[in-house]
Amino acid sequence: MHSDHTGYFSETESRNQSTRLVDDLTLLQAEQAVSHRESVDLQRSHSRARSHEPVKEDVFNQPAQTPTIATATATEPPSRFNKALVRIKKLPRMVRYFMYCIPVTIILLIPILLGIFLPKDRQSVIGGPGGEELLWFGIWLEVIWLSLWAARIATTVLPYLVAFVARCLGSPSSKKWLQVGRQLELHTALFLWMLAVLICHYPLLNSHKVPARVPQEADTEYPDINWINVTHKVITAFFVLAVLNWVEKILIQWIAESFHLRTYSTRIVNNKQSIAYLVHLYEHSKDRLVSESSVMNAEGVNSGTKTPLGMLSDNARDTIAKVGDMANRVAGDFTGREFRSRNHPKKVVSELLRNTNSAQVLARRLFRTFAKPGADILTPQDLEPAFPTAEDAETAFSLFDRDLNGDVSMDELEAYCDEVHREKKAIAASIKDLDSVITKLDRVFFLVCFVIAVIVFIEIISASTASSLASAGTAILGLSWLFQATAQEFLQSIIFVFVKHPFDVGDRVTIYGNTGTTLQGDDYYVTEISLLYTEFKKMEGHIVQAPNSVLNTLFILNHRRSSTLADVYVLRMKYDTPTSVIKELEARMTEYVTEHKRDFTNKILTEMRLIEDAYCMQLNLICFHKTSYQNELLRLIRHNKFATELVTQMVALGIEQPRRQFQISGQDWPVYQSNVQPPSYEERQPKVDPSILTATRRRANSHAQDTSGDVFQDVFVSRKASNPSFHHPPVINEESAEASGAIGSTSQLEKYPSNGSGGRSSRRIPFSLNRTSTLRRSADRSDRDRDMV
Repeated sequence: MHSDHTGYFSETESRNQSTRLVDDLTLLQAEQAVSHRESVDLQRSHSRARSHEPVKEDVFNQPAQTPTIATATATEPPSRFNKALVRIKKLPRMVRYFMYCIPVTIILLIPILLGIFLPKDRQSVIGGPGGEELLWFGIWLEVIWLSLWAARIATTVLPYLVAFVARCLGSPSSKKWLQVGRQLELHTALFLWMLAVLICHYPLLNSHKVPARVPQEADTEYPDINWINVTHKVITAFFVLAVLNWVEKILIQWIAESFHLRTYSTRIVNNKQSIAYLVHLYEHSKDRLVSESSVMNAEGVNSGTKTPLGMLSDNARDTIAKVGDMANRVAGDFTGREFRSRNHPKKVVSELLRNTNSAQVLARRLFRTFAKPGADILTPQDLEPAFPTAEDAETAFSLFDRDLNGDVSMDELEAYCDEVHREKKAIAASIKDLDSVITKLDRVFFLVCFVIAVIVFIEIISASTASSLASAGTAILGLSWLFQATAQEFLQSIIFVFVKHPFDVGDRVTIYGNTGTTLQGDDYYVTEISLLYTEFKKMEGHIVQAPNSVLNTLFILNHRRSSTLADVYVLRMKYDTPTSVIKELEARMTEYVTEHKRDFTNKILTEMRLIEDAYCMQLNLICFHKTSYQNELLRLIRHNKFATELVTQMVALGIEQPRRQFQISGQDWPVYQSNVQPPSYEERQPKVDPSILTATRRRANSHAQDTSGDVFQDVFVSRKASNPSFHHPPVINEESAEASGAIGSTSQLEKYPSNGSGGRSSRRIPFSLNRTSTLRRSADRSDRDRDMV
């Protein structure tokens, strides 16, 4: 639909005109937020570049943490020590390591200097006769301390080494392996440190002992020194712990990466591709709309006189921004790195994709840019100016055209941008929960490694302690039934989360089994996935927590992972409904879904489910939604649209319900009642006392009601004579059927007024109800029989 010369706009054009101002303001706000964030990052770029922590790209927009009461109310200024620590953390990595290492190194030089400059006869032997020299004891302490920092410095190249090996082996993503290397950096350093300490222990201590005097001080010149053996056992136990910890961290990283690759890699790649196309189109829209007169480009004058200082400040700010962008571009050409200018389109698009409203603003901006004037849809040809080839434009258009009908409306583009924003949030929440689960699993595995290291230490220290430990282990095994349920739940939860993993955060699922209000299953949205439990949100908003060990045994339907779904409508109609009418209904509904091809596929199925005793037919009419039921609001809108049209067409075709309606009387079935009068009616309804309606509860209970008579009339019990709204029917003497003319007399029946007419209606009853009954002739008929209607 196009706008005409009369000034009337289509619905899409009206939305463009009404939302243009708000959209421009939202875009301006997003660009200002990006500019402010870039200026803050520029101030911290020097310290961040020298930090060993990686610069994490805000791919999925982690939500900011809400400050707690303690942090919000903390007003105490930082101490000098805290300020010094903050300054040290801003220093380069190697400088910080040397600053941490030098003070303790100087302290440990004291025994070495004493061993060098102090005469031998005045030096004390470490460990008694035949013990260690003071010089070599100090050297051993220095080796322990310096080997720690040497291992820490040596492992700084581990991330790059892992990434290089992965690249040589053909891995497409070296950044991922770079992150894996950073995660293993500290634990590898601890392993190398304990290995170095274990290797140099005996060579440094046993090879430099002071000979003892025989037999005054000892039986031999070099007796066994107890503390050397004990320290060796302790170092061995710590080495076992370091090895187990290193292997456990490698295993955890393997589990995390394999699980991430299997579960989220495809979703992340698709989401990044969608964002890349949006960024490209937005960048082209900025170049295309730069000459348009909008809020963002209009050079309005502020109210009042603009001071020269303010004008100078604005010009200086713009000049500095342009110079900064040019300097970044020159530095990028020189170093080969990519430097992004202020208000970079990718950052602006990421800012707009933080919520639904701003995502729809982005969609309207793109639609306004590429749609032809007066057009309500986008075509692949409209996107060709933004891409170098027509194939690229067709690829981008296929992402927006989810219903594959060859065009994209504004609503469809808004839904797509909102879906990209929701997918980003869902992936971010899923990865966050995955990190939480991995952390908890890491703690459990580390606890197991620590217990093993303690057992090894006890075994090394004393044989008697080892025997008592064996007896204690037997007792613990005897009580294993206490831990059976916990261990089983833990293992089932691990299998459910890491192996099966039937859903992610944000998915809509249907859980079958003894769940829900009726214990027959229910629909939920996944809000949090933990190691032992999962939190769901019902459609009504309730939060439900379920153990993963129980979910491991249930059937789970994931709506997000489903595609086109069928919507079944059960129809019950008359038994004698013609087949031609059913086919006509199917044809009309097929025409309807063809017209609404954005919501439904052009296919309607009918299924005759049941024929019940020549009474009714049960027919299933099935339509197919173009998307899954992940979006409940969209499903409801489509379901209601189709159901409304279905009811309209059924009424138009005259399809009736199976409950047949019979006339009470007719010419072919003349039936009447004898000696039973209908209830008499007054000409108007009795008036109700207004005080009863307006009285308060106290007044209504006290004097507003008349308790002498019945306010409500019960037609199934005897009426009270005191009820003013009821009049007894007149007593009619019984006659024989012949005398009354009941047989075949229709002319007399036509004289009776219709029920409820009060005797004033001229409408005649066309058919009569003929019922022959034998009445008892009794003069003393009770009042109850006369009162029954």
